[in-house]
Amino acid sequence: MNKKDEIYDLLVSRMVGAQYNFGQRVSVKDLVSDTGASRQPIMAALNRLSSEGFVRIIPQVGCEVINPSYDEIADFYIMFERLEGLLTELAAARRTDSQTRDLRALQARILTIDFDEPRSAVIYCELNRAFHQLIHDMAQSPFVDARQNSNFDMSDFFINQAGGFNHFMADTAREHDEIIEAIASKSPARARGLAESHIGAVASSVLAGLRKHRAAA
Repeated sequence: MNKKDEIYDLLVSRMVGAQYNFGQRVSVKDLVSDTGASRQPIMAALNRLSSEGFVRIIPQVGCEVINPSYDEIADFYIMFERLEGLLTELAAARRTDSQTRDLRALQARILTIDFDEPRSAVIYCELNRAFHQLIHDMAQSPFVDARQNSNFDMSDFFINQAGGFNHFMADTAREHDEIIEAIASKSPARARGLAESHIGAVASSVLAGLRKHRAAA
């Protein structure tokens, strides 16, 4: 991995982990000090983040984390749920028996999480991404998968800005079961509807959390 990609991955992990807040300045000088990298790979990483919608680069001023409106975030989740619905629909049509077994095994691990344990959100986030990635692999649509992976990073960023996974992860974990059954039975339309409802429930929780945080600010 080259330095530009290392800096990019570091900044994405900071965004997703809510180490940066909406509207916060991102100092290139501080990143040079933190990472030991030169300005060139740092600016390349920031330009990539800008193209993906995480930051705004303002000429002669600097760089700052996005600060989207409530409606902009709601619109993002409409796009996110529809793309996930499409991938899940394709997965139900194209999956293999081996992939279905792997999906059930992964869900079994998710359901063993103790959601009262302090690290449960970190564990859930990791396994949930793996769960959805396996569905994407079943879909056999790498072009759509690549775009949805970036959307997952953005969604995780919004989730942690809104208060984290703790508010909904137990409920959404159980929703996976119905999605698995629709995929296993090769029911594309049902799989799509369930996936869209699943992401829609996350969106509702995120938007409620953001409304609460912004009202308190």
